[in-house]
Amino acid sequence: MPPDDRFWYRDAVVYQTHIKAFQDSNGDGVGDVRGLTSRLDYLAELGVTALWLLPFFPSPLRDDGYDISNYTDVHPSYGTLEDVQRLVGEAHARGIRVIAELVVNHTSDQHPWFQRARHAPSGSPERAWYVWSDDDRAYAGTRIIFTDTEMSNWAWDPVAGQYYWHRFFSHQPDLNFENPEVIRAITDAMRFWSKIGIDGFRLDAVPYLCEREGTNNENLPETHGVIKVLRAVLEEEFPDRIFLAEANQWPEDLSSYFGDGDECHMCFHFPLMPRLFMAVADEDRYPVHDILRQTPPIPEGCQWAVFLRNHDELTLEMVSERERERMNAVYAVEPKMRINVGIRRRLAPLLENDRRRIELINGLLMSMPRTPVIYYGDEIGMGDNLFLKDRDGVRTPMQWSPDRNGGFSLAEQVRLYAPVVTDPTYGYSAVNVESQERNSTSLLNWMRRIIAVRKASTVFGRGTLTLLYPENRRVLAYLREHDGDTVLVAANLAHTAQAVQLDLAQFAGRTPLEMLGSTAFPPIATTPYTITLAPYGFFWFSLVRDPHGTAAPIRSSALPELPTVVVPRGGVAFDAWARAVIDGDVVPAALGAAQHGHVIDAFVADEIDPSLAFVVVGEGSNRTSLMLRFAWDSAIREDALARARSGPREGWIADAALDSATALAIERAMRAGTELRDDDGRMTFVWEGDARPEASSSQRFGLAPGTQRWILDDSRLVTLHRRIPRVQNSTVAFLRHLRERGFEQAPQLFGSVLVSDRSGETWVAVTSQSFIQNPTDIEAALREILRTGTADERLIRTAQHVADALAALHRALSMPGSDPTFGTRPLTPDDLAGWRSAAHDDLTAIAASGIASIADVRERIAAAIDGLPAAVGAASARAHGRLTLSRVLLVDGLPVFVGFGEALARRSSPLKDVALLARSFDAVTRETIQASAFDPTADRGMTRATMLDLTARVREAFLARYAASASDLATMPSDPAQRDALIRFFRLQSALRDVRDALAGHPSALAGAVDALRAEADGPL
Repeated sequence: MPPDDRFWYRDAVVYQTHIKAFQDSNGDGVGDVRGLTSRLDYLAELGVTALWLLPFFPSPLRDDGYDISNYTDVHPSYGTLEDVQRLVGEAHARGIRVIAELVVNHTSDQHPWFQRARHAPSGSPERAWYVWSDDDRAYAGTRIIFTDTEMSNWAWDPVAGQYYWHRFFSHQPDLNFENPEVIRAITDAMRFWSKIGIDGFRLDAVPYLCEREGTNNENLPETHGVIKVLRAVLEEEFPDRIFLAEANQWPEDLSSYFGDGDECHMCFHFPLMPRLFMAVADEDRYPVHDILRQTPPIPEGCQWAVFLRNHDELTLEMVSERERERMNAVYAVEPKMRINVGIRRRLAPLLENDRRRIELINGLLMSMPRTPVIYYGDEIGMGDNLFLKDRDGVRTPMQWSPDRNGGFSLAEQVRLYAPVVTDPTYGYSAVNVESQERNSTSLLNWMRRIIAVRKASTVFGRGTLTLLYPENRRVLAYLREHDGDTVLVAANLAHTAQAVQLDLAQFAGRTPLEMLGSTAFPPIATTPYTITLAPYGFFWFSLVRDPHGTAAPIRSSALPELPTVVVPRGGVAFDAWARAVIDGDVVPAALGAAQHGHVIDAFVADEIDPSLAFVVVGEGSNRTSLMLRFAWDSAIREDALARARSGPREGWIADAALDSATALAIERAMRAGTELRDDDGRMTFVWEGDARPEASSSQRFGLAPGTQRWILDDSRLVTLHRRIPRVQNSTVAFLRHLRERGFEQAPQLFGSVLVSDRSGETWVAVTSQSFIQNPTDIEAALREILRTGTADERLIRTAQHVADALAALHRALSMPGSDPTFGTRPLTPDDLAGWRSAAHDDLTAIAASGIASIADVRERIAAAIDGLPAAVGAASARAHGRLTLSRVLLVDGLPVFVGFGEALARRSSPLKDVALLARSFDAVTRETIQASAFDPTADRGMTRATMLDLTARVREAFLARYAASASDLATMPSDPAQRDALIRFFRLQSALRDVRDALAGHPSALAGAVDALRAEADGPL
């Protein structure tokens, strides 16, 4: 099983099946537990994470097992308790939890409890286990559920000489939950199955547990009291188990079964299910919008469950009479398709086997803010048999193959518990698992794909839902948001193509990445975003940011209507009102429409420059700095983010990071050791270098994602960070340590601006370091050599110099210093196991994204990951961590390393740097070969074979020299095989992370990252 997670049900994909219908292992014509166990691999490949089993307990089977005669055993037709224990164990081994039925409302009339009660005297403790009356006029206001078969909720028992109460069939007497002994008995049954390993219980017919005269006997407070008692036992004894309530009620009554988070963990959202079909029938989103707006909020940690079809009818109880007539007219044109107050059809026949509509409605099921439940066989489009009685028509054997009995059983056909569907459209010869597994475009493989994509993001199971209201009501659109991730769902409910315009201005600058196809769409702007949808088509878009979390502000050429920030007359200061305007208007205007969080610090910089203020936005590990400049009494500024007013004085607020004077002012504050404070934090300006004259010039230096960089006096590089790192993960930590250890082949740190919060955590807002003039980075040099064919042995020597310098860098990083994060520590088997596990997680997530070109190399990648030894004779230490050839500069022939910033959490081994540089050699060559196909001068350069040969020689020279230069380091394994295995692993780990990063936020880099991962799977160039 995956690591314990009490909220596992929120991310689950549930599969519902009858044991009798899934697989017959002994040839008696009835599916059994052993047969189901033999098919668990199929469920794991489908991607489900929970298995909901219909009742498998001893029963006369007059209601398909819901008439239970023993709560703590298994029906002999299905197997034994030992079989169930093995099923649970095997399911858990595949990451699948098991949910069983806890049929709490009633028992069979054959249950020993009822037989004892009917023979006991009236008024005795035994009789009190059920609800009795001397006449059938009590509880007259209670509706009859099974209107097709039952005329009353009372049934006469000649043995007892009284009427007994039943809400369902007359052979299912209701238990009396006013009797504490009944509650204890149900609690004991719950304990029994929990100890066997059952992970959850569906509470059947839970609204009807208690009765009281003068009510409709549904949703009574007494019923909620019973559930609270059961939940309290579950919380105390089995805290990772869950209750799933079956309560076919209106949303306001249905949501009450969550209690205050102390009743059921999950409830089926019965009213939503028919409205999904209504919306498709009417080609109008209103039914879905309307019921979602009627649904009240639920307690934290609780979850809705939603299904399209299950073992019962498509219930139409929670719709109006008009809506019921409309549903019957579309989906149940023949009387035999109807039962009680509903429709007894499977999903595919309901939708006339229209693949487009089947995919659409499954796309809605999987993207709604609730846990999806799939009914067995719907993943392959199974049909029904309307000539079977009652609900049996949707409970026919699973269709595994075109062989005898659909591969369900070897029994003679007449011995099957129900006939296999045999009609030309839905029969087992046309619809079966075996055939669909071989067809890449089958419904089964499509379902596997959409489940995998859903599971890859917690936004679907745990995120919020925001409905969108475009003018075109044939399109249903909504946002799912969780933990910084945003998914846009747009679905065409019509049988014709539709265009829709969506107001996505708040996400301006983001790129919609279509999740099922990993296809990037045009970036979002402030203008309405147009999407065209095929008939019954839908899209899931992940609205991705730049990988650095930045988005360029998209602004109108005309000055927009700006908010006004009001500050006191005595100078710049921020009260709650001013902060709210900055939070809601200024921050999005400056940083783009991406969500950055709330303002947590606002520092007024009177001691530096009265017109400057520093704002820190965000919480947790994601923090962003924004520097604001107040320009008073000035002409209109086209770059203004907001207006400003101080009494009668008016002005503008602009982004100070774009102003060259800001970098000069910050360095002056570093020299002065200035400190700024607000109520929640402290901003400290620190000078850490040798004495330098005050700078007189400042000019912008290039464009780097997430930063503004300024060169002061051609000697210092001041970097103003947008996304600010923790100090231990920053360049500051590395350059401080390297200065202590006397390592000179890195920039010199001159100063920093640090932000400290109440918790004592420190973040880096600005750095000042030595500026390296006119360097050549090795990536550019190699690219030019390969392009022009001017290589000689100097390239080999350069690679060796880099190897020597890298060994010296690692020697410095492995030495202890004032920062305890540097130095070495033992590299344990647990560390290695953790690296393997994380790499497998990356591979699983990438495979789940459905990139076809990864599928055929997945096994090779997994084998390479497992090639990491269980133990390595070497120490662990920090490394550069982000090393590529572009971060190795040549200054007077000597390598200088720049761009430090390995996150402490990713500390592993310096051999990671070696692997990254080796990958970088290969990547440059691969890109140059690809570019040469479009270069008219390429015939004058190297051939592909020559490029590959040169790169291989340079790479091998680099690796051999590093092994020799670093042989004395504690971080270098003495066993060459272990060294090579670590380098191989880190190459692969880096390639996997590049693909994941591209999937998460940089779609334009995805194709290259995938190609690089495939190359790693095949080995170095």
